Amino acid sequence: MSFRQSVATRNRIALKTNYYLKLYYTYLLIFLLSLSCENSKDELINYDSNGYPIITEKYKLDFLKEVLKDSIVLSGRYKNALIFNKEIVNSKRLINDKVKGTTQTKSDIQIIAMTLNEKDSSFVYNQYLDNDFNIENIQPNGHKIIDWKNIRKNIYIGDSLVEEQVFVTKDSLESIYQYLKKNRSVSISKPIFNKPLNKAYIEVDFSYLNGSGFLYEKTNNKWQFKDYAGGWTR
Repeated sequence: MSFRQSVATRNRIALKTNYYLKLYYTYLLIFLLSLSCENSKDELINYDSNGYPIITEKYKLDFLKEVLKDSIVLSGRYKNALIFNKEIVNSKRLINDKVKGTTQTKSDIQIIAMTLNEKDSSFVYNQYLDNDFNIENIQPNGHKIIDWKNIRKNIYIGDSLVEEQVFVTKDSLESIYQYLKKNRSVSISKPIFNKPLNKAYIEVDFSYLNGSGFLYEKTNNKWQFKDYAGGWTR
């Protein structure tokens, strides 16, 4: 082979190599862009001056919409349940440490922070205080939701009911009661998150008879049920 032929062969090989390299990087760029588009489906999170994520009502509602689509909450007898809002109560309770053999008094908020593995309980407490949440706003997602405070209000003195204020017609109230007899009810609290926003906690009451905390974890950009977190009966 002559020198010219050798140079021409090397040039052809170099051109083919450059072509395949460009093709490789083009496909790589397309792949990375597709991942970016997938991740951009999440709401962009802003942070306050303390470095805390600002959790908007939309973020909370998007979480509930996702976990209620294929949920252990709305299943079986509660598949068509009427959904009410549940308030998280921050009471004090005794916690037994079986390892140390001691008993400590902790608030419900501190227990929720422990459930979320969140060391900063003030971050959890601020979410508890935040009233920027209306569960009725997930109604377009196909769920039947009522905010009970817009239906009626019971006024108590001590444990005695002294007045019942009703804000709808008797027929409307009766239709709600009839639906509840047939389909039951589920009361769901607003979600509480940890700082990295990869764990979430909600409380659920089933027909006001029993309930439980539900712990969710975000894996591969999807919220998945992780475990129950305590329970109660009435």
